[in-house]
Amino acid sequence: MAKAELETDEKKLSFEDALRGLEKAAEALKSEETTLEDAIRHYEEGVRFYECCSEILNAAKQKIQVFEESSETLADF
Repeated sequence: MAKAELETDEKKLSFEDALRGLEKAAEALKSEETTLEDAIRHYEEGVRFYECCSEILNAAKQKIQVFEESSETLADF
């Protein structure tokens, strides 16, 4: 995936798509045929995919916390 394409698409990536991108970047880094320039590019892409995954997971965690807090409030009634 091209850098510009990644930057425009990362806001709308699903967790699964971002995770697949992270996995592909990691696999590319493991390849013995990867040049230094490609390794740096794959590393940078991997970091962006990781950050996207992290943001999605943090948002989900916040939603769960809000739900749990509202459930506890309802249980008090």
